[in-house]
Amino acid sequence: MNVLHLCAGIDGFGLALDATPTWVSDNDPDAAAVLAHHYPDTPNLGDVWSADWAALGTVDVLCAGYPCQPFSAAGKRKGTEDDRHLWPAIRDAIAHTRPGLVLLENVRGHLSLGFDIVLGDLADLGVAAAWRVFTSAEIGAPHRRERHYIAAPTDTDRGRGNVWRADE
Repeated sequence: MNVLHLCAGIDGFGLALDATPTWVSDNDPDAAAVLAHHYPDTPNLGDVWSADWAALGTVDVLCAGYPCQPFSAAGKRKGTEDDRHLWPAIRDAIAHTRPGLVLLENVRGHLSLGFDIVLGDLADLGVAAAWRVFTSAEIGAPHRRERHYIAAPTDTDRGRGNVWRADE
């Protein structure tokens, strides 16, 4: 399975999938050092704005936990006006690599700020999307920390380009 993890951080998605990523992309020096330590043979494509997606070949799963600061209640909630807003680069990576499955993660605040753009872009790409908010407490952590996750197969028996909630 070829896994592309964008804004990889410590590769939480790879840990959850129990899969070594084929490629990672993170230009934060600390995250890049952690990734290089754990995956010395995995190329780090660096900045998601300048990566050469066409050079990758087949991508089975694309994961991205793109920056939450533009949408977080703990921040200024500048949304698409925030310099850290990376969704357009993630969208371009999806468009160019056409993965079989897209997995995305962000803060709950994204649902009320910019999430409509994400859903519209996925639909325009013919990607069905399901999402749900989970708390850290649901998996045994001693705090609530809400995160929303999107699972978006590029083809589903619900039809290409349909958007549906996981709890429907």
